[in-house]
Amino acid sequence: MSERDGYQPGVPCWIDTWQSDADAAVAFYTELFAWEREDTMPPDTPGQHFMCRLRGRDVAAIASPPQGAPSATAWNTYVWVDSAEDAAAKAVDSGGSVLMDPFESLDGGRIAVISDPAGAAIGVWRPGAHKGAQLINEPGAWSMSQLSTPDPEGANAFYGGVFGWQTEMFGDATM
Repeated sequence: MSERDGYQPGVPCWIDTWQSDADAAVAFYTELFAWEREDTMPPDTPGQHFMCRLRGRDVAAIASPPQGAPSATAWNTYVWVDSAEDAAAKAVDSGGSVLMDPFESLDGGRIAVISDPAGAAIGVWRPGAHKGAQLINEPGAWSMSQLSTPDPEGANAFYGGVFGWQTEMFGDATM
């Protein structure tokens, strides 16, 4: 069991998926992973936001897409940052782009969605009250995110510039 109560800046800390039919998605994933769910969207707010838990610990969220969100339906990875605005600026300086300008998250934090030069999207998040996944690296909980890219060297430069990441060899691949 791997319980968490926060992360260091530069560390992936959360996952969610934005689904046009959030009810169907939450029904599927809660059955698949034996998650509990709670609708956490404030009353009179458009859309849905479900907090998914395993043994009472936050593991992921399933939500309606926010206005202006990228149209691809996928699981989104978020990296803990000190400032969503600074991370978005670093993304542009490192050759990427900002897909969604920084905005307030439900927990009082700030989120932005950026993309690397090859177009892969990733979220940056300065948490508020919610401190990311509370349970990781075990069955039913998130354990890793993977980037498939046609440009490993460009990805190294981009993610190093934005988050300070370094690449290590793993098997026959560098990424």
